[in-house]
Amino acid sequence: MGDPVLVVISVVVAGTVAVYGPIAAGSWLMRRGQLREAWRVEPNQLPPRRRMQMARLLFQEAVRAHQAGDHNKAADTCRRVLRFESDDPQASRLLVASLFAGGRFDEARQALERHLQANPQDEAAKLVPAAIYCERGDLVSAREALDAIDPAKLPTADRALWYNNYAFTLSGLKIDLDLAQEYGEKALQLASQADRQFALRTLGVVHLARKEPAMAVERLETALKERQHLRPGDIEFTRYHLARAYLDLGRDREARAQLNLIEGGRTVYAEKARELSRELTAPAAA
Repeated sequence: MGDPVLVVISVVVAGTVAVYGPIAAGSWLMRRGQLREAWRVEPNQLPPRRRMQMARLLFQEAVRAHQAGDHNKAADTCRRVLRFESDDPQASRLLVASLFAGGRFDEARQALERHLQANPQDEAAKLVPAAIYCERGDLVSAREALDAIDPAKLPTADRALWYNNYAFTLSGLKIDLDLAQEYGEKALQLASQADRQFALRTLGVVHLARKEPAMAVERLETALKERQHLRPGDIEFTRYHLARAYLDLGRDREARAQLNLIEGGRTVYAEKARELSRELTAPAAA
């Protein structure tokens, strides 16, 4: 799960975390006791103010779980929050993001439908279906989902995501590659510092599709330098495509070195790296 489309997770949750700000400090033991109570009590038996306090405490715990990569816990906690405050848009948003991040795409789509019924103006959340289609390899549907969104109505970070995912989709379809490059460059211009690596990786994939391996290498190598923002899956995605670009340039030794670095991983791109390594060694063994 290292595709550039996964920036949708951070974008969808970004507004949520910003609203609540830094998680309140306090005694760990006290918070732990309060959390146990929040899971135990019946929400409708609490007065409104206490119910709101419990919801906030649980939501902070959901944010922690999401940021730690425990997406199942985050989703379960968000559902608990919604029992306290059924119309909480931030918990509803984070539920969608956590289900998506955990690969629970059918549940994410159902949660998104409920979220948009209650929050029809949440344009950022409307980007999730395209990301789900990309994850499933249905790029035609992904493009249709993106076409249904007007990027001009999106805030800057969300607009960067729209351009990024549109470029990624076109490169996968291997059509309109001039437009793919144009949109990839727009995404890079609009991206925050933390999100630049997503746009750089997408541009690397676009240049591969355009048969421009030297440009692909430049973009992908630059993305790897943004290590403070890269997750393990992101690194495997980047190194795999960098290896492909090196192969297109005839730089086989460098390609093998990139593949060797990621073959032991568990993501789809680690598996792709193992397959490509086997293809490269097969002629020598014959």
